[in-house]
Amino acid sequence: MYKESFSFLKAFFQKILKDEVLVYAQGLSFNTVLTLIPLLGLILSVAKIFIPSEKILDQLLVQITQYLTPEATQKATQFLIKLIKKLETFPLGKFSILFYFLMSIGLLFQIEDILNKIFESNKRRNIYQRVLFFWLCITLTPFIFVVPFIFSSYIGKFFIVLNFLFLVLFFFLIYLFFPAKDVPKREALIGAIFSTCLWFTTSYLYSVYVKYAVGYSKIYGSLAAFPLFLVWIFINWVVFLLGAELIVFLEKKGWELDTEKVPKNLFTLFVMYLLGKSFYSEGPLEIYTLCQNLKICPIELETILQNLENQGLVVFKEGKVFLAKAPEKISLLEVLTLEIKPYEEDLPKIFPEDFVKKLTLWKEQTPHFTLKDFLN
Repeated sequence: MYKESFSFLKAFFQKILKDEVLVYAQGLSFNTVLTLIPLLGLILSVAKIFIPSEKILDQLLVQITQYLTPEATQKATQFLIKLIKKLETFPLGKFSILFYFLMSIGLLFQIEDILNKIFESNKRRNIYQRVLFFWLCITLTPFIFVVPFIFSSYIGKFFIVLNFLFLVLFFFLIYLFFPAKDVPKREALIGAIFSTCLWFTTSYLYSVYVKYAVGYSKIYGSLAAFPLFLVWIFINWVVFLLGAELIVFLEKKGWELDTEKVPKNLFTLFVMYLLGKSFYSEGPLEIYTLCQNLKICPIELETILQNLENQGLVVFKEGKVFLAKAPEKISLLEVLTLEIKPYEEDLPKIFPEDFVKKLTLWKEQTPHFTLKDFLN
């Protein structure tokens, strides 16, 4: 039991280090600082429609005092009061909304690219789809933050429960729709709950640190708010990315086959082998059927299929995959160049016997084989 848990955690942390989560979190933190003020202005403008300004300020101060030193809280309070007064006198105009949109688009592009790397997706949405999707996100985000405050006076002590549920929903939707890949809903929900629980835990620990650690105040004085704020943003992004890492890790873990010992191009060849066999009989194959035959998780399979699609060898349509051209027109050199590795004894444990025999025969003969030659 303990050995299995240790192995699980070890493999999980190895993936985190491999994907350079901390580096990604640093980049996201920088862009967040640029986007935050316009976002805060828009959230306050939307909140004013439903909540009096005094109540907005009170709720924000309750949250801020948990994460900042007394000196920093005083500075933040003064800033928020000035911002709310400015919004009352000069509401957000077209230029301000456009500026918020442009700054947010840059951050959302970065989030999408990072999640695609974590989810191992080579596919990208076209610019029209991205702008349309990001516009929807930018429009809905202020309401997601405002809704819990609207109902806070009605639910009292259950506010934290509502806040928890909204945060789970927020993470779940990002994990589900941002990557350019089909993310399993079960794993996405587990990742969202994990991130939310981790966020509440780190929030509490951070508030304790700010309350009792005086080092920042002594060094930075009234400027302590800025480094503390940057640290807090960085922690939030690390939490968010760890949830994404967990989703990918859980999906891969659900497929017990260890594929690390086998070159990825052998799986690519096996995919073409299965699609070639079905070309003359069954027709298109479902992605899950391919996963069962290859014994690898959908995330890894989709990466293989995206590479083949980019080469013009396969086509995706309605959750099914089929060859883009007849097997006799596909040279195996288009598919891959096989690497000679010293662990061929592992191949029969993973691939069926007929595939291994054909693979051995193909390696011994001319490289000008077509896929049809490989099937015969």
